Amino acid sequence: MPAAIIEFVNVDVLLSGAAAEKFAFGIPMGVFTFTSTISPDRQHGPFFSLAEVVAFGFSSGAEPAIYAWASAVFAQDDGVDSLLIGQQIAGDAGDYTVTMDAIELEGANTWYITNIESRADADIADLAAWTETRTKLAIVQSDDLTLVAAAALQALGYNRTALIYHDDDSEYLDGAWTSSGGGMNLDAPGGVGIWAYRQLEAVPYDDVTGAEAALIFGEDANLFGRNKGLSFTSKGTAASSRFLDVQTSIDWVKARTEEEILSLFVGTPTKVPYTNAGINLVAAAIQNVLNRGVGFGHFSTDVAPTVTAPDISTISSADKINRELTLQATAVLAGAIQKVNLTINLTF
Repeated sequence: MPAAIIEFVNVDVLLSGAAAEKFAFGIPMGVFTFTSTISPDRQHGPFFSLAEVVAFGFSSGAEPAIYAWASAVFAQDDGVDSLLIGQQIAGDAGDYTVTMDAIELEGANTWYITNIESRADADIADLAAWTETRTKLAIVQSDDLTLVAAAALQALGYNRTALIYHDDDSEYLDGAWTSSGGGMNLDAPGGVGIWAYRQLEAVPYDDVTGAEAALIFGEDANLFGRNKGLSFTSKGTAASSRFLDVQTSIDWVKARTEEEILSLFVGTPTKVPYTNAGINLVAAAIQNVLNRGVGFGHFSTDVAPTVTAPDISTISSADKINRELTLQATAVLAGAIQKVNLTINLTF
């Protein structure tokens, strides 16, 4: 056997590259008022089980509201794997904008969906206004069948806040629904689903009349009701009537494209040149995200997504001087069927 080659030539092959931190879409945050002697932080967690929540000090005896919310979150068979608990302190004076700003300072991308302890219309409005300017969702709950909060959110056309009716404020239907909806893996093959027809555990359904259900749906609010012996959520919309899965797909493609392009810039050892070859590298990064979106269920399999990359000869000197590149991409949302209209013609 000859002498080892490393006696003469020692070559190490390194795979260069960088990956941006991925935004976590499956983590909820429950915001509560409590006195913590354990940590001054405004974000607590992540917790991966109810036992961890209790061990931290949020037991049913010490913090019943937090315990009830976390119990509803972790009770879902198809739910999220972890949760965060945010704190509203006395210094916030009950202002959820102040509270959420403080929580965000400790980590803006640590969670995606927010629930709050309060059911007050004003607090719901504050959280909704704050959420609308972020890449987040808010799931709020109300036992008010006059639907004052829902009507206000609907009038403002909020795409990121969904209100669900429940007749008992102490039961955290919002946490259960958040867990089931947030438990859908947006980065897995066929992982994208709808927020309607979710069968929830540990929270009773609301036995409303047909007229009450119509009132709830008319204000673009949601319901965990029962029909044909099945309990399920409907209709899975935000206050604007936009379906929540549409909003999550919008957020997903934005976040993943930002991450992909940033990873390209940082992971390229020298530079991405302003040439057709460099332009095509950027286009390919975007195309990769769109193609994954098809496999994951965000985009239709019937119409392939495309990225249109300009030729270098068509780009202005100003853009080249500023090192800015503008591209266009198209994709068709996969959508979902949630209602069937059928005519059956019978003959003898």
